[in-house]
Amino acid sequence: MKKKVMSLIIAAGVLVPSADLVHASLGDDVINTGDNFLGKPYRYGSAFGNTSSFDCSSFTSYVFSRHGITLPRTSIGQASVGTPVSKANLQKGDLVFYDTNYDGVINHAGIYAGNGKMLNAQSSGGVQFTDAFSRYYWGARYVTARRVIKETPKPAVAAASTVTNTNALTHKVKQGETLYGISKKYKTTVANIQKLNGLKSTSLRAGQVLKLKAPAATPAKPAVKKTTPAKTIATKTYTVKAGDTLWGISKQFKVSVDHLVKVNQLKSTSISIGQKIKL
Repeated sequence: MKKKVMSLIIAAGVLVPSADLVHASLGDDVINTGDNFLGKPYRYGSAFGNTSSFDCSSFTSYVFSRHGITLPRTSIGQASVGTPVSKANLQKGDLVFYDTNYDGVINHAGIYAGNGKMLNAQSSGGVQFTDAFSRYYWGARYVTARRVIKETPKPAVAAASTVTNTNALTHKVKQGETLYGISKKYKTTVANIQKLNGLKSTSLRAGQVLKLKAPAATPAKPAVKKTTPAKTIATKTYTVKAGDTLWGISKQFKVSVDHLVKVNQLKSTSISIGQKIKL
């Protein structure tokens, strides 16, 4: 019998299959993309690609399309693709499906967001996070889940002339490219590219030039401090006269009030006539 070889990575003392790490990374990116549309209103039959409003399946199909994954337009169609996954083994980025009418037909889809939550577009509240298995609603209507995120195959070794320059500072977007694909190409993250370019969503257009790295800052030359010879104060102490204040004495002898308080162990700035003040 042949043994199935699986790459393992040691993280915090736990062996984690590399396929799970790939899923976790893309799952996070999918949720981050959907998160950009929180609060967008629900509209039944909203067209695919319309980001001003969504219904449940236009939302899921659009979000996954930004990561190179094509889904059917309807929730029942989406429930027929990918790989079935049990509720106990759900991971971020898995699709979860519901029958809200109890008529035996799937009519709602959401994206599992981890910790029992899903990100979805629903008729009450639009795009939002909600409990995927709430006792009195979603839990009773849950039907199945599907995994459409697959392990990314290892890319073929490119010819020397086509190897990506991961040190590049910018990238010009080509037709069909996604922010996720560009982030992987240059070994960075979607969030980093969005931050550098001030992007509020993952939408791109052909010809757009993206910053990939912040330009290295030129270290500032330290300012040369001019040294002024300290003035020699002949008097080491000062006897307080009528009308003197600690502030006035500090200005007269070019020292700070804090200095006078400290060297004379004063508990306040009050002084008395005849008092000897160390300078």
